[in-house]
Amino acid sequence: MTFIFVNNMIGKYLKISGILLCIVFFTEQCTSFDKEKQDFSPTIRLEQELYKIPEGETAQGIQQLKKKYPDLMKFYLQAVLEIADTSQSQDYTTKIMDDFIHHPQMVSLNDTVQLLMKDFGKYEKELHGMLSKYHHYFPNKPMPQLVTFTSQFGPKSFYFEPYLGVGLDLYLGHNFIYYPSVGLPGFIIRRLEPQYISTDAAFNLIQDMKEEPLKRGAKLLDMMVYYGKIYYISNQLLPKREIRDFFYYTPQEWKWCEDNEKEIWSFFIDGEWLYNSLYVNYSKFINDGPTTMGMPQGAPDRVGRWVGYQIVKRYMDKHSNTSLEDLMKIESGQEFLNASKYKP
Repeated sequence: MTFIFVNNMIGKYLKISGILLCIVFFTEQCTSFDKEKQDFSPTIRLEQELYKIPEGETAQGIQQLKKKYPDLMKFYLQAVLEIADTSQSQDYTTKIMDDFIHHPQMVSLNDTVQLLMKDFGKYEKELHGMLSKYHHYFPNKPMPQLVTFTSQFGPKSFYFEPYLGVGLDLYLGHNFIYYPSVGLPGFIIRRLEPQYISTDAAFNLIQDMKEEPLKRGAKLLDMMVYYGKIYYISNQLLPKREIRDFFYYTPQEWKWCEDNEKEIWSFFIDGEWLYNSLYVNYSKFINDGPTTMGMPQGAPDRVGRWVGYQIVKRYMDKHSNTSLEDLMKIESGQEFLNASKYKP
């Protein structure tokens, strides 16, 4: 937001009038901005509403939530909890949900979530700031509605237009005792910190805007740039966050990539990886893991995505007039590479 503010009796009058006009203008703009900030619908605390359902009233409680949030509940039951919720399977749905919200272990998990996320407002503030940026850069997109949920360690987040969901049971911190007991590997557990709520949500929101090119027989270069765009735009929505937070990289891991950028690029060039179109061969460079297979010790995982981000950033540095909407439309990894002139 930009504000533009401009010796005799008439001069003094003009000066005072100008100041008054500026004050009025500033006040109107701030009021408008405050109203814009207040346009957010209250966050739907779905897990809280579910766990308020008394024992013996699960069927009625679920039906009431279906009436209240018809699209959201259908998605939550079928896509998040993976329950085949149909009119012919209501008894099955009721039984599964009764265990989900009344089993002692699940009640204990929800109690932990509510205790550790008691001050969700501080995360909500950052999420609202991110969504304001999203609405600014993509004004034709509907404003997402925040939803919190639990899924017994299912997805961390989801975007089902217009609902942007945050899975609170996967942000309880790396010391949460149950994470190792359900078989989660160490490199994943260290990412289950509440500091990643907003960065994960931004990444999920932007990723939903563009179909992964893999379905069209993408080359590694295409996949690298695809993820690079998502990281770049996500960082624009949360400009105060370090870009390494979106990668879950430690400062040491990020520095390793910077210190070895030339060697990393040579590795992809000399190994003829950039134009490899066999996902089974190159997936190790872009998928999650404790490290990037084939890279030297000290390399973090998903180094291919890191290079993709560098290409996109170099492109945007050279083509700063490109809108984020237009950035999303460019699909060719080769076009990005050529135009960015990336060569560390």
